[in-house]
Amino acid sequence: MSSALMILFFLLFLAIGIPVVGSMGLAAILYLVVFMPNMPLNIVANQMLAGVASIPLMAIPFFIIAGALMESGGISKRIISFAEALVGHFSGGIGLVVIVASAFFAAMTGSGAACVAAIGGMMIPAMVKNNYDVDFACALQAAGGTLGPIIPPSILMVLYSCSTGNSVGDMLLAGLLPGILICAMLMIITVIISKKHNYCGEGKFSVKRVLKEFRSSVWALLSPVIILGGIYSGIFTPTEAAAVSCFYSMLVGLFVYRELKIKALIKCMYNSVKLVGQILSIVAVTQLFSWILTRAGLPQQIATAAVNISSNPTVFLLVVSLILLVVGAFLDPVPAVLIFAPILVPAANAMGISPIHFGVVMVTTFCIGLITPPVGMTLFVASGIVDRPILKVSSKILPFMLTMMASVVILILVPGLATWLPSLGK
Repeated sequence: MSSALMILFFLLFLAIGIPVVGSMGLAAILYLVVFMPNMPLNIVANQMLAGVASIPLMAIPFFIIAGALMESGGISKRIISFAEALVGHFSGGIGLVVIVASAFFAAMTGSGAACVAAIGGMMIPAMVKNNYDVDFACALQAAGGTLGPIIPPSILMVLYSCSTGNSVGDMLLAGLLPGILICAMLMIITVIISKKHNYCGEGKFSVKRVLKEFRSSVWALLSPVIILGGIYSGIFTPTEAAAVSCFYSMLVGLFVYRELKIKALIKCMYNSVKLVGQILSIVAVTQLFSWILTRAGLPQQIATAAVNISSNPTVFLLVVSLILLVVGAFLDPVPAVLIFAPILVPAANAMGISPIHFGVVMVTTFCIGLITPPVGMTLFVASGIVDRPILKVSSKILPFMLTMMASVVILILVPGLATWLPSLGK
């Protein structure tokens, strides 16, 4: 019961406008003072330090820097050109380019917001120029950005692994097939909407053009091959792969495409360090928050309650997904994963659910929160590109939300989509 009060304090602090980090930290300290008065307060610093003292977490700043370098170094521009050659001729061609380009960019950065900023900055104005509804264009790009945290390398998958003790490599690989599934389903709904509103494609498919754009973008497309190939061949760890990705992106931007200037490089580093600081501060304080909840026995209570609700793992996953869907509408996926993964994984284990399967379902469900008002990070980024009111863009997001919800149900019913690839290396 006392742990529920800490969660209530956290929600109240959020409601009055205190940032996530401050809300969690204040709620945790208040709980320690009131309910654990004999506990020395230096435990706050110790637990926060323990939260970030993790080698796998070092992958996060490298992937963030790599994404910024790709955006400034001309890589994202070439990815878009290659996607246009592949799918631009279909009905709703420019919209399909957004999804395909987002998927490619996701396979290099692992961040939803970075994906929207890099692709949307070029594609949203292009869609508007081609008579697409501006709010639909923003909603489509926001939905494409949800692929960033699902397709490997995924920052959320890394955080889930670090907070639950699972293999980072297995979790990254587990997101590949679900990411492809969601990408395909988003493309289908885009074609359906485009036909309804007569959003036509451009030109005809040309093998010659595909080969030309492939040659132009081959250095960009090699990035996910190097990252994932290096991890699963055992050449380097996920953390080392992130560093290699960062170095590779810098080399390509500076010396191959020659679009990354020193001034832009410094700006990339500055912006990336700010974002890394925000993420790792959340990691640190959620470690304290989760530690208190664990000492209070909340994970064990939830595990017992879950078993009592239903002995069917599928029912359990459906119920948990509905809960996480509501949570994701109000809480950014980073703190949401760090808070709920340590709490819910013991319950999933008690139900006999693979932690890899559960992690993919959790991350994918929280990614729906990226396009769900009122928090919806990719929704805000996409609408901000053309300065559209968030409520206007939200009115066009429902088909994409329903599509992603259907994808989550498929992932729950077909666990092999998440567990098959990681099992190949066992």
